[in-house]
Amino acid sequence: MPAVAWTTLTVADLPVGKAAALVAALQSAALGEGQPDPMPGIVAGVVTRIRAEIAAGGCTVLDADPEKIPPSLKPLALRMALREGQSRLNVAGALELTDQEREEWRQDVRYLERIAEGRITVEASLNPEAAPTVQAATPAPLISAPERRWTAADQDGI
Repeated sequence: MPAVAWTTLTVADLPVGKAAALVAALQSAALGEGQPDPMPGIVAGVVTRIRAEIAAGGCTVLDADPEKIPPSLKPLALRMALREGQSRLNVAGALELTDQEREEWRQDVRYLERIAEGRITVEASLNPEAAPTVQAATPAPLISAPERRWTAADQDGI
Protein backbone atom coordinates (compact mmCIF):
# COMPACT_ATOMS: atom_id res chain seq x y z
CA MET A 1 0.00 0.00 0.00
CA PRO A 2 1.57 3.35 -0.99
CA ALA A 3 2.37 5.95 1.63
CA VAL A 4 -0.05 8.87 1.94
CA ALA A 5 -0.28 12.07 3.93
CA TRP A 6 -2.15 11.36 7.15
CA THR A 7 -4.84 13.81 8.21
CA THR A 8 -5.90 15.62 11.35
CA LEU A 9 -9.32 15.42 12.94
CA THR A 10 -10.59 18.67 14.39
CA VAL A 11 -13.81 19.94 15.91
CA ALA A 12 -14.38 21.83 12.64
CA ASP A 13 -14.70 18.45 10.88
CA LEU A 14 -17.58 17.27 13.09
CA PRO A 15 -20.44 18.88 11.10
CA VAL A 16 -19.43 16.64 8.19
CA GLY A 17 -20.49 13.62 10.25
CA LYS A 18 -23.73 15.02 11.70
CA ALA A 19 -25.99 18.02 11.31
CA ALA A 20 -24.34 21.24 12.43
CA ALA A 21 -27.17 21.93 14.88
CA LEU A 22 -26.51 18.63 16.67
CA VAL A 23 -22.77 19.33 16.80
CA ALA A 24 -23.49 22.79 18.25
CA ALA A 25 -25.66 21.15 20.91
CA LEU A 26 -22.91 18.66 21.74
CA GLN A 27 -20.50 21.57 22.18
CA SER A 28 -22.70 23.75 24.35
CA ALA A 29 -25.44 21.75 26.10
CA ALA A 30 -25.24 20.73 29.75
CA LEU A 31 -22.11 22.73 30.50
CA GLY A 32 -21.38 24.03 33.97
CA GLU A 33 -20.46 27.62 34.72
CA GLY A 34 -17.24 28.39 32.84
CA GLN A 35 -16.91 24.82 31.51
CA PRO A 36 -15.24 24.81 28.09
CA ASP A 37 -16.44 22.99 24.98
CA PRO A 38 -15.86 19.26 25.67
CA MET A 39 -15.49 18.28 22.00
CA PRO A 40 -11.78 19.16 21.53
CA GLY A 41 -10.88 16.76 24.35
CA ILE A 42 -13.18 14.09 22.94
CA VAL A 43 -11.62 14.46 19.48
CA ALA A 44 -8.11 14.22 20.95
CA GLY A 45 -9.10 11.05 22.85
CA VAL A 46 -10.48 9.44 19.69
CA VAL A 47 -7.29 10.22 17.77
CA THR A 48 -5.19 8.76 20.59
CA ARG A 49 -7.29 5.58 20.64
CA ILE A 50 -7.06 5.08 16.88
CA ARG A 51 -3.29 5.60 16.91
CA ALA A 52 -2.95 3.12 19.80
CA GLU A 53 -4.92 0.49 17.87
CA ILE A 54 -2.72 1.01 14.80
CA ALA A 55 0.46 0.78 16.89
CA ALA A 56 -0.77 -2.38 18.60
CA GLY A 57 -1.20 -4.06 15.23
CA GLY A 58 2.52 -3.64 14.58
CA CYS A 59 2.00 -3.45 10.82
CA THR A 60 2.12 0.32 10.28
CA VAL A 61 4.49 2.91 11.70
CA LEU A 62 2.55 5.90 13.03
CA ASP A 63 2.85 9.39 11.60
CA ALA A 64 5.36 11.55 13.46
CA ASP A 65 2.61 14.09 14.20
CA PRO A 66 0.65 12.70 17.18
CA GLU A 67 -2.52 14.45 15.97
CA LYS A 68 -2.72 12.65 12.62
CA ILE A 69 -4.54 9.49 11.57
CA PRO A 70 -4.82 7.66 8.26
CA PRO A 71 -7.34 9.34 5.94
CA SER A 72 -9.24 6.06 5.53
CA LEU A 73 -10.07 6.14 9.27
CA LYS A 74 -11.34 9.73 9.37
CA PRO A 75 -15.03 8.82 8.86
CA LEU A 76 -14.74 6.22 11.64
CA ALA A 77 -13.06 8.81 13.88
CA LEU A 78 -15.84 11.31 13.20
CA ARG A 79 -18.49 8.76 14.15
CA MET A 80 -16.61 7.85 17.33
CA ALA A 81 -16.20 11.48 18.43
CA LEU A 82 -19.85 12.29 17.76
CA ARG A 83 -21.05 9.19 19.63
CA GLU A 84 -18.85 10.09 22.59
CA GLY A 85 -20.20 13.63 22.59
CA GLN A 86 -23.73 12.32 22.32
CA SER A 87 -23.22 9.89 25.20
CA ARG A 88 -22.34 12.72 27.57
CA LEU A 89 -25.76 14.24 26.89
CA ASN A 90 -27.70 10.98 27.10
CA VAL A 91 -29.03 11.62 30.59
CA ALA A 92 -32.12 9.49 31.26
CA GLY A 93 -32.38 8.50 27.60
CA ALA A 94 -32.67 12.08 26.33
CA LEU A 95 -30.42 11.51 23.30
CA GLU A 96 -30.22 7.77 22.72
CA LEU A 97 -28.40 6.17 19.83
CA THR A 98 -30.50 4.77 17.02
CA ASP A 99 -30.26 1.10 16.08
CA GLN A 100 -28.24 2.12 13.02
CA GLU A 101 -25.81 4.11 15.18
CA ARG A 102 -25.40 1.17 17.57
CA GLU A 103 -24.63 -1.14 14.64
CA GLU A 104 -22.11 1.36 13.22
CA TRP A 105 -20.51 1.55 16.68
CA ARG A 106 -20.23 -2.23 16.88
CA GLN A 107 -18.70 -2.39 13.39
CA ASP A 108 -16.29 0.47 14.11
CA VAL A 109 -15.04 -1.18 17.30
CA ARG A 110 -14.63 -4.51 15.49
CA TYR A 111 -12.70 -2.82 12.68
CA LEU A 112 -10.31 -1.23 15.18
CA GLU A 113 -9.89 -4.60 16.90
CA ARG A 114 -8.87 -6.18 13.59
CA ILE A 115 -6.34 -3.38 13.05
CA ALA A 116 -4.95 -3.99 16.56
CA GLU A 117 -4.73 -7.72 15.83
CA GLY A 118 -2.68 -6.97 12.71
CA ARG A 119 -5.31 -8.47 10.41
CA ILE A 120 -5.96 -5.13 8.67
CA THR A 121 -3.19 -2.80 7.59
CA VAL A 122 -3.85 0.91 7.16
CA GLU A 123 -2.02 3.11 4.69
CA ALA A 124 1.56 4.05 5.54
CA SER A 125 2.43 7.64 6.41
CA LEU A 126 4.58 9.93 4.31
CA ASN A 127 6.01 11.22 7.60
CA PRO A 128 6.61 8.11 9.77
CA GLU A 129 7.95 8.23 13.31
CA ALA A 130 11.69 7.73 13.56
CA ALA A 131 11.20 5.02 16.19
CA PRO A 132 7.91 3.16 16.43
CA THR A 133 5.85 3.98 19.52
CA VAL A 134 4.87 0.37 20.08
CA GLN A 135 6.73 -2.69 18.92
CA ALA A 136 4.86 -5.49 17.26
CA ALA A 137 4.14 -8.41 19.55
CA THR A 138 6.59 -11.23 19.17
CA PRO A 139 5.22 -14.73 19.06
CA ALA A 140 6.06 -17.14 21.86
CA PRO A 141 8.97 -19.40 21.03
CA LEU A 142 8.08 -22.87 19.90
CA ILE A 143 9.76 -25.41 22.15
CA SER A 144 9.71 -29.06 21.41
CA ALA A 145 11.10 -32.01 23.31
CA PRO A 146 11.75 -35.52 22.12
CA GLU A 147 8.91 -37.91 22.75
CA ARG A 148 9.68 -40.33 25.56
CA ARG A 149 8.90 -43.91 24.89
CA TRP A 150 9.00 -45.71 28.15
CA THR A 151 7.32 -49.05 28.09
CA ALA A 152 6.85 -51.88 30.59
CA ALA A 153 9.97 -53.58 29.17
CA ASP A 154 12.04 -50.49 30.09
CA GLN A 155 10.90 -50.80 33.70
CA ASP A 156 12.47 -54.21 34.28
CA GLY A 157 13.97 -54.27 37.72
CA ILE A 158 12.20 -51.21 39.06
